[in-house]
Amino acid sequence: MPRPRKHDQNGILDAVERVVARDGVLTVDAVAKEAGVSKATVLYEHSTKRDLVAALVERTIAADNAFNAACRAPFEGAPDAPLMGRIEAARRNPPCPESNAAVLSLVAALMQDGDLRDFFRENQNALGRELLGAASRPRAARLAWLALEGLKFQEHLQFHHWDPADRAAILSDIETLARDGSLDEEAADV
Repeated sequence: MPRPRKHDQNGILDAVERVVARDGVLTVDAVAKEAGVSKATVLYEHSTKRDLVAALVERTIAADNAFNAACRAPFEGAPDAPLMGRIEAARRNPPCPESNAAVLSLVAALMQDGDLRDFFRENQNALGRELLGAASRPRAARLAWLALEGLKFQEHLQFHHWDPADRAAILSDIETLARDGSLDEEAADV
């Protein structure tokens, strides 16, 4: 029988994010101190650091999926709604340098844990099926999706920083590729 939750799990996971972003490493003691609870309280629901990271990964993916669904809502019924929603989500949510340490730590956790990678992979595969299943031009949508994910990857891992105007132009190009299946190279300002 599962134990009833007596503590604010979001508060504990928020503390995990802050500890990872601040310290670059995760300890249960640091999470407890940051959350203002005892170590036993943290361990009550999450018996290991891996459980804490898994809970944070699951929460992060669920929040990202919900945000993307909200951004998709205005496009419902239109061609390529799932992809257009993800492009809109990227427009509304540019990368935040303060969150990059936490993102990098989550990526590191995913690389070290096959079960977490499987959870993330399943989410990405479902997303791909949805995007391509709703695509009016599946090959162009696949390239647009890869371009969008590549842009986000480059930004989150701090490989490249685009100034806001260039980033807006890239997202516009991705949207054009998704809708029209090609780009007018002569009209593009690179």
